[in-house]
Amino acid sequence: MSLSLKTAGHPFLRGEAEWNRGLNAIIGPSGAGKTTLLRLLAGLGEKAGDIQFDGRAWQEGSHHVPPYRRPMAFVPQEPSLIPFRPIRQQIDWVSAPGFKSNSEEWAEKLEISSVLDRYPRMLSGGEQQRAAIVRALATHQPILLLDEALSQVEDRLRQHYLQCLKNGPPAPWVLYSTHHLNEALEFSDTVTVILKGQIYSPRTPQDLIMTPPNAEIAWMLGYRGSFPLDNGRYVLIHPSRVVPGTHPDQGVVYPASVTIQPKPHSLLSQWVVKGHHTTWQWELPQYSKEWKGNAITIINPAIVPYPLNSEEVLSYARPISW
Repeated sequence: MSLSLKTAGHPFLRGEAEWNRGLNAIIGPSGAGKTTLLRLLAGLGEKAGDIQFDGRAWQEGSHHVPPYRRPMAFVPQEPSLIPFRPIRQQIDWVSAPGFKSNSEEWAEKLEISSVLDRYPRMLSGGEQQRAAIVRALATHQPILLLDEALSQVEDRLRQHYLQCLKNGPPAPWVLYSTHHLNEALEFSDTVTVILKGQIYSPRTPQDLIMTPPNAEIAWMLGYRGSFPLDNGRYVLIHPSRVVPGTHPDQGVVYPASVTIQPKPHSLLSQWVVKGHHTTWQWELPQYSKEWKGNAITIINPAIVPYPLNSEEVLSYARPISW
């Protein structure tokens, strides 16, 4: 059983994807198409492309299964709670028979049990988002779509919830869009990248990290350089996986002029790496003393068929550790 999408004929999205059971993250910058993708799966977008679930066509040519006949629950960025009804009543209205205790359990996990008898206007933005998620879970549908539904939730609770989704998913299929790339890599079974409407097929976090499909995604993953290896292959440089000096037992050695200079009044050090007519710079909180050498070692290197050029850096790309 799988959920699949082909976007032929869609005015903005391009590509195709197939999601199996598990926790599936959808990542990309603002305006990339994450919300469009989820709305299309929910039947709320343009009637274009092909969508199938468990071998049954939801969308194909002129055939279109309406949203209310698709076995899924959709939580948008805005909670969309009924303003004149208490949260508990809204959950009870949609609860599948026999799953009331399950809703109560998730209300405890999301730390909103104490506010279930309040009206939406009495809740903070993060509490409203959590209430909307519990209401969606109460329907007990096999597919759960979360469109940045945790964006207003504090980091501690958001990561706790993602851990709960990973260890005991409330639905066989969970697809959630997020701007938090490091969380997607840590908690998800697969990561689907969308850039400028282009959908890149879901990959495991490890596969995405070790074989980014192109330079743009490599920058997004935090890679900040590359050097040629052999036969048109290149080793990507990630600042968190660089060791100064020559250590062939730990990874691939890159001969280069290396300078590490502590920054005044800061816990960071400035790295400058010069080699193959290219200069790379980044900051890391690793060294408190100045260091100079003639090589760096890349631990567990990613080897790809394209170079990473400094002029390709994107405004939304920022170094992350994984």
